[in-house]
Amino acid sequence: MKNKISNLIFIILIILAAGWGIRWYMRKTIVPEMKFQSSELILTGANTKTTINNLKGNIVIVSFFQTWCGPCIQEMGVFEELQSAVNSSGFKILCISDEETDRIKMLQQRFDQSKIVFAYSAESLASMGIHVYPTTYLLNKKGEVIKSKLEGYDWRQEKATIEKLIAE
Repeated sequence: MKNKISNLIFIILIILAAGWGIRWYMRKTIVPEMKFQSSELILTGANTKTTINNLKGNIVIVSFFQTWCGPCIQEMGVFEELQSAVNSSGFKILCISDEETDRIKMLQQRFDQSKIVFAYSAESLASMGIHVYPTTYLLNKKGEVIKSKLEGYDWRQEKATIEKLIAE
């Protein structure tokens, strides 16, 4: 009887560990569905409220970041170059964090604020399903996701795609 209970406990522990491992793997490898377009954001440069939906009509890159994240900061440098290369008022880059606004503003000062818009989200990024940084989406004029990436990407590779979307 003791042996059967021990075996049962062992099997339950294995199943729990496997479930946790699968959940962890999925969080780290699958980009979450974008269901937060109407979440309220505060633009840190202008201290005004907005949402991702307010940017419809533009081609938008939305990147969720943390100020301590090296790949996030590297990606922002790529965003500046891409914004200069595309050079269109119909192309916006929005970087969103749930960290304190003072921290966001300190990072924001490192970049050209005419090229990248920074925003604070009072809703935690984890509650939105964002667990990997950066998590980045390319949206068309309708606000639909065209491409999404985790952990940084050289978005300059998408210049032709972005220009095509702007022309549509």
